[in-house]
Amino acid sequence: MYGSLADATSRTSGIKLHYIVAIASIIVIAIAYWPVLHAQFVWDDILDFVDMGWLTHGDGWKHYIFRDFNYWKNYFRPLVVALFTLQVRLFDVAPEPMHAVSLGMHLIDTTLVGLLAWRSSQFGLSYRQRLFPLAAAMLFYGLHPLLIEPVAWIGCQFDLAATMFMLLGLLANTWLEKPTIRATTVATCFFLAACSKESAAAFPLVLAIFDWLIQTKREANHRPFSILLFLRRNGLTYLAMAIAGTIYLALRIWALGQLIGQYSNDSMSIFGRLQQTCFIYIHYWKSLVWPMSGMSPVHPIDTTPFNTLSLKSIVINVLAIGTVACALYTFLRRSSLTGGIVLAVTAVLLPVLHISTAAFDTSLYHERYIMTALAVMCAMLPLARVRKPTNVSMRIYRPLPWIAILLWSSLSIASIRTTLPLWSDNLSLWRWAYTVYPDSEEAAANLLSAYIERKDRPHAHELIEQISKNGMHCPNCMLNAAFLAIADNDPKSAAIALEKVKNSKEVIYNKHIFRQYLLAVGQNAILSGQPRDAETILREVIALDPFAPQPRLSLAIALALQGEKDQARIASQEGIALLPPIKQKAAREDFDKFIDSDAKRLPLQQGRPNALSGPSS
Repeated sequence: MYGSLADATSRTSGIKLHYIVAIASIIVIAIAYWPVLHAQFVWDDILDFVDMGWLTHGDGWKHYIFRDFNYWKNYFRPLVVALFTLQVRLFDVAPEPMHAVSLGMHLIDTTLVGLLAWRSSQFGLSYRQRLFPLAAAMLFYGLHPLLIEPVAWIGCQFDLAATMFMLLGLLANTWLEKPTIRATTVATCFFLAACSKESAAAFPLVLAIFDWLIQTKREANHRPFSILLFLRRNGLTYLAMAIAGTIYLALRIWALGQLIGQYSNDSMSIFGRLQQTCFIYIHYWKSLVWPMSGMSPVHPIDTTPFNTLSLKSIVINVLAIGTVACALYTFLRRSSLTGGIVLAVTAVLLPVLHISTAAFDTSLYHERYIMTALAVMCAMLPLARVRKPTNVSMRIYRPLPWIAILLWSSLSIASIRTTLPLWSDNLSLWRWAYTVYPDSEEAAANLLSAYIERKDRPHAHELIEQISKNGMHCPNCMLNAAFLAIADNDPKSAAIALEKVKNSKEVIYNKHIFRQYLLAVGQNAILSGQPRDAETILREVIALDPFAPQPRLSLAIALALQGEKDQARIASQEGIALLPPIKQKAAREDFDKFIDSDAKRLPLQQGRPNALSGPSS
C-alpha cells in the first residue's frame, strides 16, 4: 500500500518526528509561562472569586450561572461560570491551581492549532516537509505576546474555552468522515463554544471558509470545484449548527429575558462608528504581525476624532475596507487562500469591532480579543505553498524558515517573561496601566482599589489628591475614597466624596455603582450616628443585591445600635453565611463581641473597593 519497506520506515520515522516536534513546542511554551503559576488574583478575579460567598458554598451559583454574574446584562456564559464555581470550591479559593487550569487550557488550544495545521499541510507535502508548518503554527500561536493577558488573567477562561471548542469543531469537521457523526460533533462544539462566550457566533462562517479551502485543495488535481459537492458534504453539518444555534438563542432569551440587555450610551454618528471600526480592525492586524509594543490591560482611546475626516482616517478607512473587499473578491473568484484567511480572521473579529451599539467597556480594544482569530490564521496558513526563489540554493534556503521561527520565539519569550510580572498581582497590574494611561478613569479607580486592598493608606490618599487636583471625572474613584474614609472613621470626608458620586450620571444608569453608592451612604450614616436612617438605606441595598454580604453585616450594626440585638444577630448570621469560608470565623467573632458587649469599635464590612468591571466582551 505504501510502496517499498524503506518508504514505510521513512513514513513511520516522520510520524515520530512530528510527535517530538509537537511535544517540544508544548514544553517550550509551558516553560515560558511557568511563572504564571505563582501569580495572584487580579482585576475582577478578586471580586468574583474571593468576595462572592455564593461561589464557594451554598446554592447561589444556580442563579448566577445563567444571569447577573459580575453584574453583566449582555452575557450568557453558563459553561465557564460553572467551571469557575467548580475550581473555586475544589481549590478552596487558591489562585495558583486556577492559573494552572488557564495555562493547561492554553496548551490544549496550542495543541489543537498544531493538529489543524498538521491536517492543513497534508496536501502536496511529505511527512518531513510538514515538520515546519507544525512547529511554526504551535510556536507562533502559543508564544504570541497578545495571549499573555488571557493566560495570566483567570477571568479570561471564557476566551480560552470558546477558542478551544471552536478549534475542536474545526478539527472534527476535517477528521470525521461519517456525515451524521461529524454534524453532531461539530454542532455540539459550536453550542459549547457559544455557552462559553458570545464571540462563537463567528464559528459557522469560519467553518464554511475552512471547508471551502480544504475542498479546493482536495479537488485541485481531480475535478473542478463544485458548490453542489460542497453543500452535499457539509449541508448536514450546517443544518445541525443552525439547530444548535437556535437552542442556544432560546436558552439565552430564557436566562436574560432578551438577546441584548444593555446598549451603549454614546451618541456617535454612523460615519464615526464606521471610522472607529476601521481603526480597530487595522489595529488588530498590526498587533497580529508585531505585538511586542503597546500592550496594556486597558486601552481608553478618545473616540471624538472618529466623527471627523482626516488624512490619517482616510488612509485607515481605505486600507480596512480595501482589505476586506479584496479578500472577498479573490476568495469568491479564485478560492484564494489569502482571501480566505483574511475573511476568517475578519469574521472572528466582527463581534469586537464595535459595529453594534451593544455596551462595551471603556477600552476600544483588548489583546485577548485576538485569540481565536490568531488560532484560525495559524491553522490555515499551512494550506499555502511557498516556493523557493530560483536563484537561492536549497542549502541556504532550507534553514531560513527555522531561523525565522527561532528568532520570533526568542523575542516572544522575552516579551512574555517581561510582561508576566506586571500581571502577577493587582497592584503591579494597575501601576502599569496608570503609568501608560494616567488619564484613564479605569486605571485610576483600579489602582486606588489595589492600594486600599493592600491597606496602603498613604499611597491611596496621595492618589485621591492627585485625581482631585487633575479634575478627573471618576465616580468609581470617589466611591473608593468614600469607603477609605469610612474605614478611617472619617464621615465628613466620606460625605464629600459621596456627594461627587451623587452628582454623576453613572450613578443613574450603572446599577453596580448605584448599589455601592447606597451601601457607602448607609455605612456613613452609621458613622454619623444615624442608625435608623442607615437601616432604611441598607434594606434597600439588600433588596437590590440579596447575595452580597456587606449590606447585611452593615444592617446588623445599625440594628444593634438601636438595641435590636436579636434582629442584629439574625442579620449578621445571614451576612456571614455569604462570606467565603476563610473569612467567616473572624467576622463571627467580631460581630458577637460587638453585639454582646456594646463595643464602640464598629466591625463595618466595607464594600469591595469599587474597581471598574473587567472582561466585558
